[in-house]
Amino acid sequence: MIDQINETLRALLHRSAGIPEEVDVRFDMPTRQWIDSLVRPTISFFLLGVEENTDLRETGMQTVRGSGRAEKRMPPRRFDLRYMVSAPTTSAEDEHLLLWRALVTLLKHPQFPPEVLTEELRVLDPPLAGRVEKTEMGPNLLDVWSGLEAPPRPALLYVVTVPVELDFAFQAPLVLTRTARYASMPGGPIVAIGVHIGGIVRRRDGSAVPGASVSLAGRGASAVTDALGRFVLAGVPEGKISLAVRPPGGDVREYTIEVPEGTYDLTVD
Repeated sequence: MIDQINETLRALLHRSAGIPEEVDVRFDMPTRQWIDSLVRPTISFFLLGVEENTDLRETGMQTVRGSGRAEKRMPPRRFDLRYMVSAPTTSAEDEHLLLWRALVTLLKHPQFPPEVLTEELRVLDPPLAGRVEKTEMGPNLLDVWSGLEAPPRPALLYVVTVPVELDFAFQAPLVLTRTARYASMPGGPIVAIGVHIGGIVRRRDGSAVPGASVSLAGRGASAVTDALGRFVLAGVPEGKISLAVRPPGGDVREYTIEVPEGTYDLTVD
């Protein structure tokens, strides 16, 4: 869910604020090292925390009607995702311009336009809501910058309130993407990046495919799916890659995917 909200925020700024695609919208931790590594103008949404909005909590049971039936269920809980929004560019003028453009756009859209929402987010009830909050209502942003060991920059506190259904069923694998960055020495420049991705291999009917071989085309990285069709592949580069999947007794099929991505689930014939 959080990754879909992040993609919605990225789409909102690019489509509604007129911010060109050349400006990155990223969700990494803005440490000093990360900021120094930036090569393009960037708007940063750093997720500071997730906290229940108890002011919006409903305790009464809801009646849901459908297919000639009515059932009682607990109403969704409401949680606040708190982001520190900044624009760590090398030019103060660009930084202020991007941050102001982001501020105006976020204020203009307390409800997200349907065209920037994924299908899953579009049907949420109650819908997603966003607001720019006073900094005294949340963590001290100067303390946040200090904790990140980065020089303080102008930033705003932005909150997205999302309903959480208590009967939600998880479909995605537990491990999606894990990135490790290696330096030649402590504090030195990054010399290598290693990414681990995880997903599930399924047949078209949705059943899992155990014992399938999953490998990175042209490289040595490979894995075999477990009894639930799950795999974790190590040593994957970022960007577009090709995966080769061979189910037991079947032919090899290749898939082109982007790393990082929201899901790495694969379907075989």
